[in-house]
Amino acid sequence: MRETKGLADTSQKPRARAKHSQILDSARVLFLDQGFDATSMDAIAREAGVSKATLYVHFDDKDDLLLALVNEECKRFGPKTLWRDHGGKIDLRAELHTIGTTFLEAFLDQRGLAVHRLVMSCASRYPRVAEVFMKSGPDRCDAEVAAFLRAAQAQGLVDVPDVAMAATQFLSLIQGKEILKWTLSMKTPSPARHRALIENGINVFLAAYERRPVAAKQTGRNPAKASARR
Repeated sequence: MRETKGLADTSQKPRARAKHSQILDSARVLFLDQGFDATSMDAIAREAGVSKATLYVHFDDKDDLLLALVNEECKRFGPKTLWRDHGGKIDLRAELHTIGTTFLEAFLDQRGLAVHRLVMSCASRYPRVAEVFMKSGPDRCDAEVAAFLRAAQAQGLVDVPDVAMAATQFLSLIQGKEILKWTLSMKTPSPARHRALIENGINVFLAAYERRPVAAKQTGRNPAKASARR
């Protein structure tokens, strides 16, 4: 995937960076209000108060502008960092709860949700947009959860044969169908529903992967089978 002119220009002089941001802000307003297809480069230039020549200095075309916008929005309004290695003892349930809450909060933000809808409406026709979105959003989140699981496994708290798959499973468990519903403009879940999704998702996840002491496993043996062995 080639780097867009818009993404490359942000490293230039302050005035160029300001103009770049001004154009992106205008494109954001129009794309989210009117939709990508209904927005023209002429309209973006007018909204930004720049000439079309200036617009094309920063962006090759409307697709290029969309790609730059999605990249920026994913970084600014996508899920925040889900987990950082603090080097200390991990509280498995508490830290999973924080990860889940942070992940879902991004989709309760109206601007983040609007960008998510924009990406979904364009991704099938513009594969580069899908690639940028996946890299900045879902793939990054999966990687951060995977890093947490590797750290927890190193401390003997979980037994996870496939860390990458387990990371995806955890985020899928806590979101259920809610992100799909929000994207389709259906009713936002209540705070109670929000909490239940996270708590139940953690319970299911830990039932599959938490490493329990040997004594606890022996305590849970079937008494009938135990007596039959005697």
